[in-house]
This record gives sequence, structure tokens and C-alpha cells, in this order.
Amino acid sequence: METRKVQRSGNTYYLYLPAAWCKSNGIGHDTQLTLDTSSEGNLIVSSAPQAAEEKQLALSLSETNGKLDRRLVNMFIVASYLNPVRSFRIKLDKPISSLEILDQKRLLSSIELVEFGEDHISCESSISVEDPDVILKTMIRKITNMIRVMQTKEAKELVQRYEEEIDRSNTLIQKAVISTLMFKRPSKLRHIELFYVAMLSKGLEGLADQLVSSTSSNSRHSRNFAESMQALLLSLLKYLDAPDYRSASAFANEVLAVLDKFDEKDAYAGRVKGLLQQLSETVIDWSVTSEVESKAAAVQQKQR
Repeated sequence: METRKVQRSGNTYYLYLPAAWCKSNGIGHDTQLTLDTSSEGNLIVSSAPQAAEEKQLALSLSETNGKLDRRLVNMFIVASYLNPVRSFRIKLDKPISSLEILDQKRLLSSIELVEFGEDHISCESSISVEDPDVILKTMIRKITNMIRVMQTKEAKELVQRYEEEIDRSNTLIQKAVISTLMFKRPSKLRHIELFYVAMLSKGLEGLADQLVSSTSSNSRHSRNFAESMQALLLSLLKYLDAPDYRSASAFANEVLAVLDKFDEKDAYAGRVKGLLQQLSETVIDWSVTSEVESKAAAVQQKQR
């Protein structure tokens, strides 16, 4: 990292761009640059996005030992959807029955744009997501709403709808992160922030799945956990609004207090415990990263 002094000419402020950066990005005297402001208020200068060639992905899947596992097909569909391509087509060497197609649609209920043919699966357009951090906060609120519905014993169809929306939110967040890391589009979030957003999203999606599966058992531990989760999710939202190690510590302490109430012999409690620990560890990791960056920025400020 290097520092450069801002120059002034009349009412205009300017800064010389590093020659090495200009050369590597093909920037000349007539090049147009894009200026944007990050969520922290920093100015982002980037080369104007080029008209990228629209990518089309074509894959072929064959049977193994006389069988084409639908779970394997599902994994390839999700991976193809998450990557930044305009369209994809997966050719199968064996026609799919109508029952198998329905199974796949249930597995992929959050991906409405995927179409199933007799011997192929395709997607002709792709959704772009600009603010994965906003989707993450919306995802948390959807989980709290789902918990409320579960506690009031409302229609199971509504709980299922919330679960599908939460799955879709996680899918869109993962897609946004992968697309940005592949430099296909700009983002207001830095790569390290995208990493932590994706980690939290994955953990929350797993937690929501456990909540839904617990409704059938209707165990005392399930009900107690659902009640505790609402407070934990509100604390997580507070952390995301003001991420620092103090709010991260407060969230982690609340998680530990909930974990201490779980019955170690309860298999459901064990799965939930692992997911909650993952969430608290991710929040702590993120807060320490932010603290390290904050200290480094303070030192640079003093040196100016």
C-alpha cells in the first residue's frame, strides 16, 4: 500500500494514478474511469467495465454404473447457476422421468429460471445481485418471521414459503459473491467482506433448515431454541449495522448462554450447537479483521 498527496488547481482536486496500475489495466489518456463510493465512504476508482462477451456454459453428464444420480445433477445445476454465465445447458445421456423432474424442482425451488427438458436442463438468463449485505439482513428478518409463524402454529404452507425464500436469499448471496470474486462486476463490498457475508449466509440457511425440521418433532428443546433464536438474530442484526469487536463479543456471549441450556444427548441440539458456534466464530473473525484494518488505517493517518 502506498500513499499519495492530493493536488489542487483552483477549485479542482486531483490525484496521480500509479503508472503500474494504469499499464496493467490498459488505461491511457482517453480512458474513462468509474468512480463510486463504498459503504465506508471511501472513493473507489475502477476501470470502466468492458462489454464482456456473454458466456454460455455447456456440460454433459453420463451414467455411472448404470445410474445417473439426481443428487449429482442437482449439484451441477446449482454450481452452474451460481457462476456468472448468461445461460447454461446440461445435456443428459438418459431422459428424465416426470417424477424425477418434480423431485429436482423441489430441490431447486429457489431457482425459478431453471427449466427441465426430457434429456437436458437449461437456464437462459441470470439474475445479478448488487447488495449481498442487504440480502443477508433481509434473510435474517425472514428467519425471525418464520419463527413467529412456527410459534403461532399457523399454516405449514407459510413456513415452507419462508424456507424457500431463505434458501433463495442464500443462493443469490453465494451467486453475488462468486460473480464479484471473478471480477465480472463491481461491488461496494470488499472481497473480505463478501467472504464473511457468504459464511454467515450459509450458516443461517442451515439454521433455518434445522428450525423447519424441528417442527415435526415439536420437542421441548426445539421450542426453547426457537424462542432464544429471535433474540440472537436481533443481536446479529445489530452487529451487522455496527460491526466491531464489542458487538461481536456481545453476540458470541448470547450464543454461549443459549448453548449452555442445550441437552448434550439431544441429536437436534448437537446440530444446532455446531451451526451457532460457526456463526459466532464467523462474527468474531470478522470483527478482528475489522479491528486490524482500523488500527492499520490509524497508523497511516498519523504518518501523513
